[in-house]
Amino acid sequence: MPKIDSGDTAWLLVSAALVMFMTPGLAFFYGGLVRQKNVMGTIMQSFIALALISVVWVVIGYTLAFGPDKGRIIGGLSFFGLHGVGHSCPASGRSRQSYCAYQ
Repeated sequence: MPKIDSGDTAWLLVSAALVMFMTPGLAFFYGGLVRQKNVMGTIMQSFIALALISVVWVVIGYTLAFGPDKGRIIGGLSFFGLHGVGHSCPASGRSRQSYCAYQ
C-alpha cells in the first residue's frame, strides 16, 4: 500500500487555499464593473456562490466525479457526503481528503 506523501498533500492544501483566495479578487473585480449601488450585492453573490457550490461538491459532486464508475460515464454514490473518503490514498500518494478539497 502506498504511503501518503506529505509534500504532495501540503502542496494540494496550499493550492486549494489559493483557489479560495481568488474569490475575493473575483468579487472585487465584478464589483468594479457595476454601479456603486450594486457593489455589495455583486460581492455577496460571489461569496454565496462559493459557499453553495462547496456544499454541493461535498454532498454529491465528489462522488459523481470520482466514485466507482457506473456505465463508464458517471461515478456511483458510494462517496455520498464524503462517506468513506478517509485518509487512504490511491496509487498517487495523495490523501483523498486533500484531493477533494483541491478539486
